Amino acid sequence: MTSLAETQRTALGILSQWIVLGSYGASLLVFVASLVLTLEGQIWVVQIGSVSSISLASISVIYAVSQYRFMSGGYSKAESIVLGALFANAFLQCYEVAYGLTWALSALIADPPLTGTEVRTFLLWLVMISPIILVRKNLRFARASAALLSATAVVWVAWILYGFPQYYLSGYFFPQVLKTSDPYHLSLWLNFGSKALLAAFFLSLLEPSSAFKAALFRLMSKKA
Repeated sequence: MTSLAETQRTALGILSQWIVLGSYGASLLVFVASLVLTLEGQIWVVQIGSVSSISLASISVIYAVSQYRFMSGGYSKAESIVLGALFANAFLQCYEVAYGLTWALSALIADPPLTGTEVRTFLLWLVMISPIILVRKNLRFARASAALLSATAVVWVAWILYGFPQYYLSGYFFPQVLKTSDPYHLSLWLNFGSKALLAAFFLSLLEPSSAFKAALFRLMSKKA
């Protein structure tokens, strides 16, 4: 007879599988909704704190790919869900760190020193990025990763020089190409372009092509 413990383990396994599938479905829904909003020109989703649709699309893809990658790497379904969410959040926090450090550098040169609030904020950002250390064995920095990181840096610098962050602040230290207006919103798209490139960099660390091949092989094996 099946013991109570075995029955509970089976039930938990089934529940975990449905939660994983549900998280994939939610990621797909968020990704599709983000694309629709972007195509309609609704870049800022005010219902959830004015997060950009580019950010939502990026974290939905990063979560789904990283969750599968971590689960394939030996983590349990529950662990991979949590680590996938933390990895996707680490992407956002890395962007915020770069954003915050650029502001801080400008402020430090113009009016040093940093405030205690700014230091605390940077420390909290670093804490939220630190889960990357937990999954470092499942990440690989390849040539594609280096190229994407370099492209992110180039677009970021172009954004700063064009008119960081979007428009003009008194006492801004960096030289600016943009002086009067930005009728084509190029500054905004440089912002989003750098974020999309950073998201692609995070995805490259997960070796998505290898994960896709592994998933396809498993699917074909089950059919056989």
